[in-house]
Amino acid sequence: MLIKSRAPMRISFAGGGTDVDPFPEEYGGVVVNASINKYVTSTLKFRRDQKIKIEIAGEGKIIYDSKDTLVYDGKFDAVKAVIKHMYKGERGLDIYIYKDVEPRSGLGGSAALFLSVIGLFNEISAKKLDKYECAELAYQLERNELKNLGGRQDQIVCAFGGINFIEFKGKDFVRVTPLNLSKETICELEERLILINLGARRNSGTILEQQIKNVETGKNIDALLETKKITYEIKDALLSGDLEKFGKLLDKAWELKKKFAEGISNPDIDRFYKRLKELGVIGGKISGAGGGGHMFVFCKSFCRHKIEREIEKI
Repeated sequence: MLIKSRAPMRISFAGGGTDVDPFPEEYGGVVVNASINKYVTSTLKFRRDQKIKIEIAGEGKIIYDSKDTLVYDGKFDAVKAVIKHMYKGERGLDIYIYKDVEPRSGLGGSAALFLSVIGLFNEISAKKLDKYECAELAYQLERNELKNLGGRQDQIVCAFGGINFIEFKGKDFVRVTPLNLSKETICELEERLILINLGARRNSGTILEQQIKNVETGKNIDALLETKKITYEIKDALLSGDLEKFGKLLDKAWELKKKFAEGISNPDIDRFYKRLKELGVIGGKISGAGGGGHMFVFCKSFCRHKIEREIEKI
C-alpha cells in the first residue's frame, strides 16, 4: 500500500517579517499570503524489515538500520524529525519526496516539506491532527527541534492552502481568515502575476538574524509597523477587487521590506525590478527572506508578453 501526501508552496503578498519573533510578541503580526501550484509531494511505503530509506529526488537518498538510529546531521533532517515525532510503528519505511522547486527558493519549501511528510503519518495515525495542529507541529519541529530561523506564516499557508489573512500575537495565538475572493479577481491574479526565479538564496539565515537584531534595537520597527498597515490595505484591495491598488501596495511593501535588514535586495535585483516596471509591472517583491530565490510581480493588462521576454534574459 502506498500513502501519498502533498503540500503547496506559497507567496506572501504583504506582512512577511511581522510574523518573525520577537516582533509579533510585542506588536502583533499580520500576513496576506497565497498558496501556489508548486508542491512538495511525499510517498510512503512500508518495508518488511526495519530499515528507514529516505530519498528526495535530485538530492540523493539515505538508509538507516531502524528509526532508532536516525540522527540529525544536516541530511534530510526535516523528514527525520517528523519520523521521530510521529511514527510509533516497528516496520521499516521507504519515503520518496519530489519537489516542484529547488531548495532555497524563497517559496516556503521547507514548511511544505514538513507538512507533506506530516500528512503521510497523519493519514495512518489513530488520532488525526487538524490543520492548525499540523501547522503548529511543523513550526515546532523546524524552529525549536532543528533550530532553523523563520516566521510562522509558511506552516499556516502550507497547511491551509488558498489565500489567507493571518494574524499572530504572542507565542501561540494564530488566527486564519480565508479570503473568499471573486472568481474574476482570482482569474485576474492568475493572469497578471508572474513568478520569477532569481537563483537560490545564499544568505537567508544571515538576513533573518540581522532582521531579528534590528527589531531588538528598534532599527526596523517603523518599517515593520508600516508593513502591517499596508497588509490590511492589501487585504481590503483584494476583497474589493481593486487590483490596480493591490499592485501599487505591493510596490510599497517591497520598498519597506528592503528596510528590514541588509541583503534582502541588491543592486542587480533593484535594476532588474526597475526595468520590469518600465515595461508594465505595477508592483512586486521578493518572496521569502530575500537575497535571491523567487520574485513575483503584478503587471498591467496586455504587458505580460513583454515582461516575460525580459525575464528570459536573466
